Amino acid sequence: MVFRPSLDSMIVQVRMSAMLTTLIPSATRHASADGRATAMPQLTIWTADKPTDPIPALFDPEFYLLLQGAKRMTIGDRIIDAAAGMSAVASVGLPFTSQVVVATPSIPYLGIEWKIDPSVIADLLLQMPEEDDQLTGAISMAQVDATVIEPLGRLLRLLDTPGEIPVLAVHYERELCFRLLQGPLGPRLRQIGRHDARFAQIKRAAEWIGRNALSPINVVRLAANVGMSVTSFHRHFKAVTGHTPLAYHHQLRLLEARRRLATGTMTVTATAFDMGYASASQFSREYKRAFGVAPIHHAVPMRA
Repeated sequence: MVFRPSLDSMIVQVRMSAMLTTLIPSATRHASADGRATAMPQLTIWTADKPTDPIPALFDPEFYLLLQGAKRMTIGDRIIDAAAGMSAVASVGLPFTSQVVVATPSIPYLGIEWKIDPSVIADLLLQMPEEDDQLTGAISMAQVDATVIEPLGRLLRLLDTPGEIPVLAVHYERELCFRLLQGPLGPRLRQIGRHDARFAQIKRAAEWIGRNALSPINVVRLAANVGMSVTSFHRHFKAVTGHTPLAYHHQLRLLEARRRLATGTMTVTATAFDMGYASASQFSREYKRAFGVAPIHHAVPMRA
């Protein structure tokens, strides 16, 4: 049996594609290849005019929309191939590998990230019916719909009138979150706004590791601090983040090293020792294994 989409589904797809296209001009004007913040600090618009190598990064609690092009994401042992119109919400910081796989100078990759404010979600949940969500992991993906595109478009257009941002952004953000809560990504957002016991324990541990990425971690003590046995902690931590606690810590430490090298304030050797590595050569090996290039590739000349 050959599956053929119905006329109605084809019409919906065409309309959705047309709605996505309306976001492209504003997004293009304010996009950057290096993830610079826009006039709204919680909004970042990424672009690339050619495919990229796999790049380790951190998927913070945020809403993401792939607006144009295609991308491959690897989270733990899960590989996700996303095309234009695919959206995602993560409820805890997730180390992952990101690779743009479709992009050209005439049709560049465009990806939108909106950092989620948990207090906005929590406030909205007080005014919405209770839902009994059953979730695993810490990321959900779904095709974006018109109700989300409309408030997102209003937020993007504010970038062209920055004087209106202090007045209007908070209202558009609230509408965007409300629409997301009503759709397929709603359960994941509710996880951010609520305090589900097991998830809250893992989230608390992940946030502690993030704040202490430069210090050694003691998994036994960390498990005890969040009220879990070591075995249960390992199992649930990997189920949520895709990494063991030690691998999660390792990824965050390398991402911090990359950030420091890019500031031009430290040499590769100084960064290696500041990150807690026994030698610069060990640091270089692990850095190249993670990013595909030696750390010198990302280091900029030190400022005088």
